[in-house]
Amino acid sequence: MRHLIALLLLISSPAVFGSNAGEPLERASKAYLATGADAFIPALVEGSALEGQEGILAQVAILQQVEGVYGAYEGFDVIYEKNLTSRVRLVYYVMNYEKSPLFGVATYYQRNDKEIVTNLNFNTQMWNVLPGDVVFN
Repeated sequence: MRHLIALLLLISSPAVFGSNAGEPLERASKAYLATGADAFIPALVEGSALEGQEGILAQVAILQQVEGVYGAYEGFDVIYEKNLTSRVRLVYYVMNYEKSPLFGVATYYQRNDKEIVTNLNFNTQMWNVLPGDVVFN
């Protein structure tokens, strides 16, 4: 019986399956790698109320500045994901550059048959994005 419980705990562990970046972040990363920083934000917010908004598109300039200092974008890793409701989840991630990481969080919303990003934040300072329980959990 103990072996069965241990197996069930192992199978249900997030470390076994990893975190789910979701389609928006996957799509945005592929766009960034293919065509540059200009493509990341539009691809990330595709299909959401943020799409085409001038304020959100201004975030592209920040990514270009980061790339100018940190070097080329190399991809991302998911740090942690948290389901808040059956339709809302947070995805904390690291954007990997040649010289340093950029930390980010996105709010995902399940709409019909796909997830969209309804809010995002990224920063070079880890503590400006990641809550302590995510870092130390």
